Amino acid sequence: MLDSADMSIDERTLAVIEAFYDAAMDEERWVSALQPLMELTGSQAATFWVLSPQPRPELTTFRFLNFDPEGMKYYLQHTAAIDPTNHYLLGHPDVPVVHDGLVISERDKDHHPYYDWHGSFSDTRYRLVGQASPAPSTQAGVALHRTRQVGKYEPGDIERFAFIHRHMAQALSLSFRLGTLGTMQKCTAELLDRSSAAILLLDERGRVVFLNRGAQTLQMEADGVRLSADALTLVNRQDNNRLQQLIAQALTALPAGYAMRATRPSGKRPYAILVGPASRKYSGLSALRPAVCIVITNRESTVPFLKLRLQAVYGLTEAESRLAALLADGHNLRATALKLGITYGTCRSRLAEIFAKTETRSQHELVALLLKTLAA
Repeated sequence: MLDSADMSIDERTLAVIEAFYDAAMDEERWVSALQPLMELTGSQAATFWVLSPQPRPELTTFRFLNFDPEGMKYYLQHTAAIDPTNHYLLGHPDVPVVHDGLVISERDKDHHPYYDWHGSFSDTRYRLVGQASPAPSTQAGVALHRTRQVGKYEPGDIERFAFIHRHMAQALSLSFRLGTLGTMQKCTAELLDRSSAAILLLDERGRVVFLNRGAQTLQMEADGVRLSADALTLVNRQDNNRLQQLIAQALTALPAGYAMRATRPSGKRPYAILVGPASRKYSGLSALRPAVCIVITNRESTVPFLKLRLQAVYGLTEAESRLAALLADGHNLRATALKLGITYGTCRSRLAEIFAKTETRSQHELVALLLKTLAA
């Protein structure tokens, strides 16, 4: 992290810089990073903050050291909005180091309502702030505070702080990128868990590296599907051979997804299973490298919704969607005609209309499409 110009820095400064980069890996460590920074700068209190001006100015993150918690709670609820330093930061996001001399004079402090309140709960008087913009419309940084007895921050103090500020800015930028990644991962996992389908990710060796909540439920039901850290298998040998063949095809990273049915020992409606390749473009530091995505749908509960999906997506009529749903459920055309109470000829004519609307050319191709729709 350090360039050649930094080789002459003392150990206390190095400890502060290292604390910044430690905090980049875990936001909660910014409080710990404030302690060596306070010692280095001769400060008596400090805060770590994230300020967002949209849709209104708000301190979305605020951590503090050596301040009274009740006073800080009141500050966030009532006086942060009139803090002149906050207003200066909002108006000058490109100024990296901000001190009292840029914000307000000592004389004006004596007549400002914010400082009247501040003096009622803390003996700190002077402030030195380092800020950065790790993302659009987001400012973050640290604020250092000194008491009146210790004295204001002199030019030498400001220069020393400016030296370490660039490391703080780099750490904030890194912290934001890692935090964004973590947020996206959490959001993705939550979205996958909301799906009623069982969703699994396999790595390039066929090992299970992710299960959503639906897959965990499927595992506990033990109705024809076996899940372990090493593999996904089906109890029925013929179905399992087909599944492993589809996984092998997906590992070739072909763009198409493959659908199949899987019988269940309980005798309930077969599962609809969709197997497709996942992205292969991962960071060199990524520990999770999914290669195959598998979606398993419990058709016992989702077939009634398939008709609605077919009508919405492909414009099928009620009669056409009923016919298509029965085909997806494993019935042949004659059995479907019998179940619907129509002639075989009418069933064939209706199937031709379904082919045209779904742009398929055979019953096999249609059923594969229906299974994909059901799994999706």
